[in-house]
Formats: sequence, C-alpha cells, structure tokens
Amino acid sequence: MRPSQLSLRGAVRSPKAVHTRTFCVERSSGQADSSSAATSKIADEESEKGVVGRIDIIVGPMFAGKTSELLRRVEQHEAAGRKVAVVKSSVDTRYHATRVVSHDGKSKVCFAASNLRELRNQLGDEYHEYSVFAIDEAQFLPDLLEFCTTAADVDRKHIVVAGLDGDFKRQRFGQVLDIVSVADSVTKLAGKCAYCDKQALFSLRIAADERQALVGGADKYAPVCRHHYVSLNNVRTLDL
Repeated sequence: MRPSQLSLRGAVRSPKAVHTRTFCVERSSGQADSSSAATSKIADEESEKGVVGRIDIIVGPMFAGKTSELLRRVEQHEAAGRKVAVVKSSVDTRYHATRVVSHDGKSKVCFAASNLRELRNQLGDEYHEYSVFAIDEAQFLPDLLEFCTTAADVDRKHIVVAGLDGDFKRQRFGQVLDIVSVADSVTKLAGKCAYCDKQALFSLRIAADERQALVGGADKYAPVCRHHYVSLNNVRTLDL
C-alpha cells in the first residue's frame, strides 16, 4: 500500500507566516513596484473616472500569503465604499464551506461556486450591484478567463484574482496564467522555504498522490525554494 505521505529528508517545518513580493508589474506604467500602493492608486483613479474595469492578479506558491493579500485589498475597497463580492471555488472546503480563510486565520464570508457562470446565475440582478469581485483559489474555476474579461471589459467591474501560478509539478494550473495577458497588474508573492530560510517559490507535494487538483494544507504541501524543490522532488519521484 502506498503511504499517505512521503518520507522526505528531515522534518518539514511549519510554513512561516512571512511573505514577500518577488515582483509587482503594473501594465499602466510598465515598471515594477515592490508594493501594491501603485495598484490601489491606479484603481482609485480609474474608478473615479468611470472607465472600463480592471483585473489585478495575485499569484505565488502555497503559503505565500495570496489569500491574506486578497482580503487586505477587499478591506481597502470596502473602506472606499465599494460593494465587494468575495468568491471562491466550492472545491475548497478546507476551513469553511462559505468563507474565504487564509492560512493565518483571516476570513471573510463568500460565495462558493463550482464555476463563475453558476455564480452569475446565483446572483441574478444583484450582480450589477457589485463593483468589485475578489476571487480566491482561482485555479479551480474553469471559466475564469471568460468571466474576468466580460466583467472588466463589458460590465466595468474591478476583478482581483488570487491563485496558484503553477501546480506541484510547476506546470500550468487552471486558467490563472491565461488572464495574465489581459490583466492590469500582476503581483507574485513568495513565502519562506520549509527547509531553509530562502524564499519559497514553489509548492512541493508531500502527499503520495499524483492528481493535479488535490486540496490540502501543510499535511499535503510544503513551500520550498528552488534548491529544495529540485532535491526533494527527486526523492519524491523515486519513492513513487
């Protein structure tokens, strides 16, 4: 029988709640920024002008603080008087079925749907009352690109998307990378490696399961730097 968890070299340390931005690209300025201040400023200016919508993307590996950053931006929009719909895939039931919950315990009531068309139908006319849609765990939503482009280009919504930019094999996961070409900004976050103090850029799966979509936390994944991803993934491959 295959073990439920792989025996990797050394104990996996609990993911550290220290997150860093590896880059923040603003399409409007063409320059990188280490903070999201520019994103908020541009978003506020565009909202005041009443121009078409906006798409901001937050990506990174697991335990990089993507959900925390999403919730922080939600708070900013709500403080500015905007009505925000927080959304997540119904696949993610790790902490709560109808709340977006970060690994550090922050949470917000949300809509849960298997796809965004279902969300649109669920909201009905109420959809037009929301000016901002904050989407978490976006890699699980199969119609992400269609929803985001229509909402921003046609309906003038501000979309904030948080999701993985790669799976445990560092390959494309869902449609998150597909919306990069239509986004106004892309922020890539990094955590801390579970085996050293370097930046964690990748998600190492420590569970003996080859399915791409495997929802889990520290029991199934560890944030790792490039060195430990390569060395420990080789051990994982041999064990499988």
